[in-house]
Amino acid sequence: MSAKKLVMIRHGQTEWNKAGRLHGRSDLPMNDTGIRQAEQLAAELAPQGPWDAVYSSPLFRARQTAQIIANSMGIRALHENPELMEQDFGNLEGTLVAGGADEQRQLLVGTGETEEHLVGRAVNALFKICHRHPGQKVLVVSHSALICSVIAALTAESNPRMANGTYVELDPQLLINHVSREPLWH
Repeated sequence: MSAKKLVMIRHGQTEWNKAGRLHGRSDLPMNDTGIRQAEQLAAELAPQGPWDAVYSSPLFRARQTAQIIANSMGIRALHENPELMEQDFGNLEGTLVAGGADEQRQLLVGTGETEEHLVGRAVNALFKICHRHPGQKVLVVSHSALICSVIAALTAESNPRMANGTYVELDPQLLINHVSREPLWH
């Protein structure tokens, strides 16, 4: 049995997001706009609850978003999971990036974590989260590259994009189908 509902949330805006810089593993807080986005997410998602748990990347911008949402909704189950961390962009972290997702991914090949590795660890984490919460509703706060790469891998959607402070519902069955074809990490 799996989670009934899984919602993936991209953290609120940071100054680097505003400037168009790659974050990767760089650990920055949200700016005032990001804090407002997190508060708006909580207000928008609350009526879809009750929510049983919130999971977050350990990076500060995601934890900050998750904490605002959890506090606003009175959710006590807040968990950090390092597998939900953003892609490691290597020596390109902090650089200005222009253009679409395809161009960015081409630039990043060989400089940090591969997209294949990113998808493997993210699907692994999400699959485990779904199975820890059978029949429950779960929120997962993470990062753009992770969320968009997972969506692309599970749905074959090309170039999915996700703005700061937005969310997408992910059908847990897509994770189950993917794991049946690809073995889980340990």
